[in-house]
Formats: sequence, structure tokens, C-alpha cells
Amino acid sequence: MAIICIRGGSLSAGHNVRTSYVDLLSHDGLLQTHTLINISKLGDSSFEGVWQFDTVLLHKPDILILHFGIDDIYRPVYRSEFKENLVRMVQKARNASINNIILTTLHLVRNQYDMDAVDVFTRTVREVALDMNCLLATVHIEWINYLFETGKTLDTLLTADDRYPNEKGHALIAEAIKKKLAQLLS
Repeated sequence: MAIICIRGGSLSAGHNVRTSYVDLLSHDGLLQTHTLINISKLGDSSFEGVWQFDTVLLHKPDILILHFGIDDIYRPVYRSEFKENLVRMVQKARNASINNIILTTLHLVRNQYDMDAVDVFTRTVREVALDMNCLLATVHIEWINYLFETGKTLDTLLTADDRYPNEKGHALIAEAIKKKLAQLLS
């Protein structure tokens, strides 16, 4: 039985939806024999992730999922600060012998100016995952594939506020993360 800890901001805290991706993962058959702990908080950026990392360590997870970025963009947090914060969290985890770490890319948004920032932060997450040997849950690819295959628009995945996906958007985030969890739990 593995202990899986999720640490992030508003998205993983389930803000603005009835059923979040964390709820979906916790009821998934893949995770039935494992413990899923969500210590995400509304509005937390990667700075809070670093400053409050001891809350992760208290749970002694076997797998850590870090899902930051959207709250960072809207704070605003500089790209360099975001990257440094992700690296610091991964280093803290590794120093505590948490070696199975999943980083998540960001979801798509409608506003092109905000999407430019999402692209930059998604590239940053990918860089850190590669540099620090973490698994990468490609949320943005899951969304792109869904939109391409269905011909639907982003309106079908987002609430009125681009920062917050709706239940369908959360389901796609859950799928992206589940693929990486399956690699670690098989």
C-alpha cells in the first residue's frame, strides 16, 4: 500500500467544482488499496508549497504529486521564481527519500495573453521534470487530444473563470495523472 500525497493550489484543492480530479482519483479502482492525501490549499502558489513543505513530510508519502502553476501565474510569480520553487520542493522531497515525484503541466485557458503565460509555465514544469528526473503528467496534452478528437471548444472544459476547470476538465486532469500513477503502482 502506497501513500500518495497531492500538494498544489486551487485546482487540486477542488475550488469551484463539486467533483475535483482528486475526488475522481480517490474513487478510482487503481488507487483502492492505496492512501491518497490531499494537502492542497486554495490560492497557494509554489511559494507556499516551499514554505509549507513540512506538511508534505509529515505524511511520509511514497509518491508525491506537485500541481502548481495557475495560482502562480495570476499572483504573479516570475517564471524563474516558479522554476526555483519547483526545484526546491523536489530537492526537499528527495532529501526525505521521496523519490517518486509527479509534476503536472497546466491546463489550457481561453484568453490568449494568459495562454502565453500558461505555455511558459508548462515548459518550465517540463524542464524541471526532465532535469530532476520526475514523472510528468501532461495535462495540456490530455486537453489538446480531447479537443481535437471531439471537436469541442475550451468552453466545455472550463468554468466562467479560466483558472478553474469544470468537472470534465478535472476528469481529464485525473486521466493524465492516473497514467503516471499506473507506471509507479504496477
